[in-house]
Amino acid sequence: MPAAPQQKIDSLGIALVGVGVLAVAGLSFVLPAMMPWGVVAMAVAAVGMVWIARWDVAVWAWLWVLSYGMFDRPFWLWNIPGFFNLTIPRLVFLWAAGLMGLGLIVRRQAVRCDRSLLWAMSGLLVYIALNTTLAGWVARQSSLPTAPYYRFIEALLFPYVIFFLVYKLAREKQIPMVLVILSLYGWYALYIGYLQYAANMGMPGLRSLIWPDYINKPEWAAGYGIHFDRARGAYTMANPQALLLIILFYADLFLINRIKGLHRWVFIIQAILIPPAIFFTGLRSAYLAWLVGGVVWVSIGRLRRFPKSKLAVAALALVVMVAVFWGNVAGTDRAKGGVAQKAPVVGRMVLAARTWEIFKKYPIFGSGFGHYLEAEYQLKKDPGQLGRLGTGLATPHNLFLVMLAETGIVGLAGILAVLFLLFRLSVRFYRSLPDKAEGFVCRPFVALFWVAMVAYLVDAMLVDPLWDVPSNGLFWSLAGLMAGVAGRLETPAVHIPNQDSPAAT
Repeated sequence: MPAAPQQKIDSLGIALVGVGVLAVAGLSFVLPAMMPWGVVAMAVAAVGMVWIARWDVAVWAWLWVLSYGMFDRPFWLWNIPGFFNLTIPRLVFLWAAGLMGLGLIVRRQAVRCDRSLLWAMSGLLVYIALNTTLAGWVARQSSLPTAPYYRFIEALLFPYVIFFLVYKLAREKQIPMVLVILSLYGWYALYIGYLQYAANMGMPGLRSLIWPDYINKPEWAAGYGIHFDRARGAYTMANPQALLLIILFYADLFLINRIKGLHRWVFIIQAILIPPAIFFTGLRSAYLAWLVGGVVWVSIGRLRRFPKSKLAVAALALVVMVAVFWGNVAGTDRAKGGVAQKAPVVGRMVLAARTWEIFKKYPIFGSGFGHYLEAEYQLKKDPGQLGRLGTGLATPHNLFLVMLAETGIVGLAGILAVLFLLFRLSVRFYRSLPDKAEGFVCRPFVALFWVAMVAYLVDAMLVDPLWDVPSNGLFWSLAGLMAGVAGRLETPAVHIPNQDSPAAT
């Protein structure tokens, strides 16, 4: 007679709960006024334990990334004297990191790690932390718009932590889950983008339909918000909106080729709506990233349901549209598709020249992470006719120039090593997959990551992404998913259709 299955009891989980109960009881005994907060903490902890036991904790990484697009600082801010301000995205990060970290402890499932990549990322974080400590975590001149602690903690440390946690928790089933979550938010991003473009083109009353209302304020982000004359989505500038839409466009193409039935039409319609929304951002870098991503996707992703004849027609249609609207394209009005603005190009040339001067002064360790503007102010004034151009940011619009100026050759070598090792891991993963692998662990999935990497790097060549927390979070979360799935890959888990089965005919 078969024995009844026994429920597996995790002793570590029980021990953690017991420690929590004892801690709350002890705190309530010493400080009775804290008892209600202790009860709330235990309730939250209980929800976390149930989530770990029944659901996928990695979903919180994506909820953290997307929380910047709906509930950023103006929505809710808790200003704590002598401590970091708390916002909903920061609270979501703490919850996500805690829940995912606890999930790692409780589940304790092994994954093959790329130690070279993890050591490079850890070494870069430690180096930048030491560099910032020596230079100062806050600006030495309070009048300068720079925040080294913010750039390190929220734009580097948070994404790298999420990368590691997603890396360790990644599963094949998370791929469609993540892409569907991005698609759901994508409808919200498209809704805002289309309304913003219509408002900029002469229908300002449509802004009343946008929620939250703080998005409609030109100065949101403590006075440093830019791109209000473009469809910047819910962000302080158009770059995060553009990056998200570019990645989502190719994610939709990926899902269209992997999902059958009526659900495909949801992604088809969304993919059709995305290119105009990318155009609405008015970013030349976004146009370039979208087109280069298309080259990567078509040449490497190997689309099965999008033959090259259709691609040729699409390319011809694009050429014809550019020819017909050449007057707009060759103009300077971004809302009409103009790409001929010279001031941003000249500004970047000036910043590049100033960066070279800073590098010659601080070649090895840089001027200090987050202290570019201070070092730039110590240089002689620009002797040319250009003068000192305001850029809206406190650094040059280029990740690699920023790292060179602020962290020197050591920091630049570190970020290049991290990106190279991440790409090398993805190449190994791609080569390990059969060409006809079915399911979501397949070569087109790796190609989707390469599209995201191309879009991120194109953006990073023309803007400082260390001020752009949502884009960093999105890219490194996707990188963690790709790397984690690669680390768990086993040959039997990759589904190849049987050549003798009806599905293969």
